[in-house]
Order: sequence, then structure tokens, then C-alpha cells
Amino acid sequence: MVILLWHRRYLKILDEKVVVWLIKAIAKPDRTLDLWSFSAIFLCFIVSAPVLSASLQWRIEGIGGDLEENVSIYLDRLSAVDHSQLPRFKTRIIKEVKHSLQAMGYYSPVITIHPPDPNTDVCIITIASGKPTIIRNVNISLLGDATEDSAFSNLLLTFPLKKGTTLNHRAYEDTKNALHSLASAHGYFDAKMTEHKVSVYSDKEYADILITLDSGCRYRFGDVKYIKMTTRFKDIVQSLVTIKQGEPYDVVKIRKLNQNIALTGYFHQIAVQPERKDITNNEVPISIHAIPRLHHEIQVGAGYATDEGLRFSLHWDKPWVNNYGHSLKNEAYISEKKTKITSSYKIPDGNPLKKYYNLNFGYQQKTVEDTDSELTSAAIHHFNKNSFIIKEDWDNDIFFRVEHENYTQGTQSDDTVLLIPGISLMCHRVQGGDASDYHGNQHFVKVELSNKAWGSDVDFIKVWGRTKWLQTYFNKHRVIARAEQGAIFMINYVSEIPPSIRFFTGGDQTVRGFAYESISPKDKNGHLTGARYVTTASIEYAYSFIKKWWISTFVDGGTATNDYKDRWKIGAGFGIRWSTIFGQIKLDLACAISEENKPWRFHFTMGPML
Repeated sequence: MVILLWHRRYLKILDEKVVVWLIKAIAKPDRTLDLWSFSAIFLCFIVSAPVLSASLQWRIEGIGGDLEENVSIYLDRLSAVDHSQLPRFKTRIIKEVKHSLQAMGYYSPVITIHPPDPNTDVCIITIASGKPTIIRNVNISLLGDATEDSAFSNLLLTFPLKKGTTLNHRAYEDTKNALHSLASAHGYFDAKMTEHKVSVYSDKEYADILITLDSGCRYRFGDVKYIKMTTRFKDIVQSLVTIKQGEPYDVVKIRKLNQNIALTGYFHQIAVQPERKDITNNEVPISIHAIPRLHHEIQVGAGYATDEGLRFSLHWDKPWVNNYGHSLKNEAYISEKKTKITSSYKIPDGNPLKKYYNLNFGYQQKTVEDTDSELTSAAIHHFNKNSFIIKEDWDNDIFFRVEHENYTQGTQSDDTVLLIPGISLMCHRVQGGDASDYHGNQHFVKVELSNKAWGSDVDFIKVWGRTKWLQTYFNKHRVIARAEQGAIFMINYVSEIPPSIRFFTGGDQTVRGFAYESISPKDKNGHLTGARYVTTASIEYAYSFIKKWWISTFVDGGTATNDYKDRWKIGAGFGIRWSTIFGQIKLDLACAISEENKPWRFHFTMGPML
């Protein structure tokens, strides 16, 4: 009977005879319901369920854009309202709409709620927003040490609260939060807002804003504490610390230190924290806690790319070999066209992120087009993150490599031993926190030398470079450009050098529309020979049609040649990109438009944009 009373308002929709029967069936105490009767009652309540749950949907008319969106947000916070409840909730609905408009600076709206159509669940709300409230005066003042901090001056320049603009309470709150956040980040731990108010004169349609932040003193870094670290761990971490006692506190330096400790690969569960409870003489001690990684770590991976097909990888790392921070990395890589096994022994030379030695050993078996090669190598590298040639943003690698290659290239078979000193320079600049504003550039140059004077089988100088630029405009438009150039000197014929030194091009990363390393001069039998020179260029445009998804169109061109008399190979097409935490997944369909039959080819890759 309780259920019936609770639903009494909706019984009018049922047939009168059915209602009477329901009352008799439920109210009669000595009546036993058979299966048919129970089913009929259950069906009646199911039929009435849509009416019970039906709630009004709001349709906003008279305004658009941000105003309409904000009104919708406020209305969505309300509990569901059905047709019969509308008169009771009308005052509250109008109040919520007014609040949403006031938040955007509109204090004199005219709001009309129209009776909903009995046959629909749509209620129309017509809004005349009226004139916006204009900011007449903005007075943001600083007291304390923050008056000497340029970071606050720069922050004030970015605030949207400007004289003559429309009042926006969200921007006002964001301004206060930004001031608080910067104060905390720069060590003004006693900062407080002594004044903060918005004075609205709705009759005159203007407003005055007053914010005063008293920062107090700026705290400074104290001593650095290494929590539960043995001497060998402490020495490694200490080489990374750039924080100096007595310098102004800056949370960016703490985050950077935390990041650098992680990048060494030696530790996990890293915490670099200010110990504010132990402040002495306005100095904040910094504690560092880091747990060494396991002695052995194994990772197994799989992937696919059209250049090399299905591929599998196995990584075995030993982060700590001894007390000096030496580490060992081993990798096995198997694909349809290439098998590669490498081992790398790292020796820090001071800061393990900036200077270190690598001893590398490797084996590679490669079968691509007309190339069949086995390469065994050993090398020593010295990496320096601050190049002695080009100081800013450039890293250099000085190396000496020994190679033995046994190969068949087309109809030519041979084996060579090369002793190759060389140097490479790399610059990688990236800005932007996500895919929508990502931009940057990357440059790489490598020079290798070989000469019979120190035991090599062949004399040559090889120079190769690549540059790539990426720029995102208005969060939705992206342009990617890249170019590559390489040359080999001091040889008469390309057959004098092994395939691993020669140039080939074509594939996912160079000229799409062509198979991997399929562009090269050919011998009289039609076999690829490799080349002395390589040149490629590409331009790509991408448009973001929904978040994290992009469509693109591109044109690639290039050649691997001995004399630049060969026709350039041109590929063009379109593709789709999906930005993930693992990198960008790319699927392209490209046409080799420089070829007579203009074949089409799919290209699938995954990895970073730069």
C-alpha cells in the first residue's frame, strides 16, 4: 500500500479499471496473488516507470558561446526536475541562471522560463543577458620581499584582469590562486592576502577589483639531507645536486633535482622535499630519499612497423655493478629484417647525466632488399652533455669503433675490418606540455673517419646530418618539416665500402610510398648497390579534429645517388595520428607519385614526434 500511495500522482495515466483492480488486489488482506495477477501489477509499474523517471531537459535561447556553456554547467548541478515540479523549482532555477551569468560579468539579465510542452521533456529558458559589467579599476599590490621578485612582475603582465574588459569572476579567482601558487613556489611561506574584493556597481555597469598580497620574507635553501643512503648512493646523488645553501628557495630547482635523480636510472621511489617544520634562520632544509633499483631488471616487448615488420625485444639491465655507479644494459632485438644484440657498460665521469663513458659491444644480422650483412662491433664512447664545440643545448659524443662486416650486396660479396674514430653532435629542444601545444626542433650531425694508416681496410670520411622542426599553431594546426643530407668522401667507387657505411633511403622515416631502404642506384643486374650521397626532405601538415586525434597530409622526396643524375623519388599521401602516453601512433597511406604505376603503400609507426 505504501508503494501505491507513493505513486498516487501517476495513477491517472493508467486505465481507471486497472487502477481499481490494483487497489483491490493490494489492499485486500486475505487475497493471495496468483502468478498472472503479480505479473500484471509488475507490468503496470514498468509501464509507469518512464513517467516516474522523466525529467526536464533545458534548452537555452537568446545567448551563446561561453555564456550558454556556463549556464548549462550551473543547471546541470540541479537535481532532476519533472513537469509537475517545475513551478516549485522555478525560483531556484532563475537564481542559478543569474549566478551563472554574474560569474561572467552580467548582472542585469532578463530570464523567462516557458512552460514545457506536455508531450516533450524540453523546457525552454530564454535569456536576455543585458550589458556586461566593465572593469573600471584593477589594483593588484604586493608587499614584502615579493616586490623585488621579477617572477611576480612577469606574472602580473599575464593576468586577464584588465581595465576596460568584461568582469569575469573565474578570472578573478584564477588570479588569486596564481599569486598564492607563485608565492608558495618561491618560498614565501608566510604569504597572505590582506585585501581581496570585487566591488560591483550594477546600476552603473562597472566594477573595481582590489587585491593585496603581503608575501612576507622569502625563505632560502638550507642544508641538504640524504635520508638512509649508503656512501656509494650518496656520492651519486650528491653529484647531481645544484641547490646551494643560502640561495632563494625555488620549487622548480627541487623538481629538476627529483627529475635528474630519476633520469640516472639508479633509483626509484624518489622524493626530494622541503622540510618546512625544521626551518631555522629562514632556511629550509631539503631532504632526499631514493631507493636503489633492483640488481637485475628484465623487460620484454613487442611491436610492429612497416619498415621492419613484427619485432620483439628483450632488455636486461643491471643498474648497479659496483660502488662507483657503473651500470650494464643488454638488449636483444629481433624483427623480420634485422637481428641485433648489444651490450653497453656505462662508467660515470662526474655527473652521470652530463659526462660518462660507454663501452659497447654488438652483433647485427640484416637482410633488407639486396643486402645480406653480418656486423660485429666494439666501441668506446665519451658523452658530454655540454658540448665543447657548441655550448648551448648541444651534446657531443666522441667515439672509436671497431667493426668487422661480412656481407653480400647484390652480386658483390666481401668482408672488411674498419677502425673508425668519430664525433657526433645532437641538439633536442622541446616545449609544450601536451600534444595540442607541442613544438620544438631536433638536429643531429655525425662525422666518421677511416684510414689504412691505423689499420682499416678502406679510406673514407663520412658526414651525415638530419634536422627536424615541429610547430603547432592555435592548438589544432601542426607543421612538421625535416631534411637529411649525407656524403662519403675519399672513395672512387661505392663498392669499396661495406653496406653499413653506404647510403640507402626510403621507408617510414624518409620517403613514404617506398619500401624500407629501397631507394639506391642499381647494378647491371638490377640489384641495389647503395650510394655515396643521400638527400631527403619532407613537409607535413596535420589538423586535430578531436582531442588527441589528427589527420595529416604530406609530401616526401629524396634520393640516394652517386652523382645526383638520378631522378628524385617523390611520395605523397595522407594519414591519421593518435597521441598517447607512449608516443604518437601513426598510420599513413602514401603514393609513389614519381613512379610510372604510382603504387600505394601503408606505413605504420609508433614513437615520439621529435
